Amino acid sequence: MQSEKFEKVVWLLDPRFDFLLPWFSAYYHIPQEDILFVGSYHGATRRGYNAKAVGNIPQGYVVFLEPEDINRRFTADAPFDQKTLVIPFTGAYLPSSEKLFSPIATGQIAIDANNKWWQYRFFQELNIPTPKTWCVNDTTQLADQVKTLLGTYNKLLIKKAEMSGGYQMCSITSLAELSSYCISLTPEHGELLISEYIPHEQSFAGMGIVGKDGQVHWCGATEQVLYQDYAYEGLIWPPYLSDESLREIENLTREIGKALARNEYFGYYNVDYILSSGKLYAVEVNARFGFGTLLFALSCGEDFWHIVTEGSDHLCKAPNRLILGKIKGHGGREYTELFSQSDIVQWFQNGYGEFRTMFCGTESPEVFDYGSFIGLFGAFLPANADREDVLRLFWSRCLQEYIER
Repeated sequence: MQSEKFEKVVWLLDPRFDFLLPWFSAYYHIPQEDILFVGSYHGATRRGYNAKAVGNIPQGYVVFLEPEDINRRFTADAPFDQKTLVIPFTGAYLPSSEKLFSPIATGQIAIDANNKWWQYRFFQELNIPTPKTWCVNDTTQLADQVKTLLGTYNKLLIKKAEMSGGYQMCSITSLAELSSYCISLTPEHGELLISEYIPHEQSFAGMGIVGKDGQVHWCGATEQVLYQDYAYEGLIWPPYLSDESLREIENLTREIGKALARNEYFGYYNVDYILSSGKLYAVEVNARFGFGTLLFALSCGEDFWHIVTEGSDHLCKAPNRLILGKIKGHGGREYTELFSQSDIVQWFQNGYGEFRTMFCGTESPEVFDYGSFIGLFGAFLPANADREDVLRLFWSRCLQEYIER
């Protein structure tokens, strides 16, 4: 794909991934000024870019939409009648077209592979352990099913089936909690999933790439840091995991990648796992770029676009322990003069010290319309650091960054 000549180049990734732009421009021989940046928010961090926001965003506001919604709106406004290179977060709701080129699969397989109900049946077909799950279409069915299940299970997880299901996920232990959850749902919630809650000690993500030739490449694993067992806040790398369990995650991730390839998926993916009493369960597939992709890209360096586009082996390695987390914002609050401490690439290459960067309010006042994720923080720690000490430091940084704002 590197030698292809494109009539249009479209970047659908959010500002977290902007550090990849110099490598992208060099690999594809595309100047930054020839790239159209499309997203629901850009903020002052992208001032001077050829940027187009989907939706009517007032001046001075930073508004967030889920990636699949960005894809839907962009596709509706921009028919692919030219030879177009698209760099999306996910290929879901981007068409399969002879004129569309992407390092990640588009079309129906992208929709299916990111749907959590499809994934549950997918895991069952592969005989991979996964929490038992039920699917319902509306809140009446949800209430009836939960009433039945609470007689058997002490705790249940409820989430949307579509890709952005984590945004409205919650745990349920009583009918009163179910009522509160139903009130919070939007009318367009779509299918809802109910899963048994499996108590677990740790959560992990196994990373891989499915090449367009169907070959699967293992990229390593991270330990996920979760709030209340399901809200993803960041990662620890390398993970605190035995060699035996790491090999099992690698084998399962490869097996899942091969099955995705048989369904004509290609590109980067990761698989979430939980470890409960020594047993691994696959929880979901993220057939898209995600938070872990930031770490993988830093590890790859300037070879990232070759690796994810052509498919090749690259195993993340680290001389020290690393934490990488989200800086959270308060929805509806105005931000200004936020301080970005360092460049993420330089910090990673140095292999020591702390990192901090912001995505809004760094130059002029901006109102962040969505109560989450206004920046990133990171720190390198000794390789032999105790896990509990690392977690304490992680949550201390999260709390400090959130209250500080």
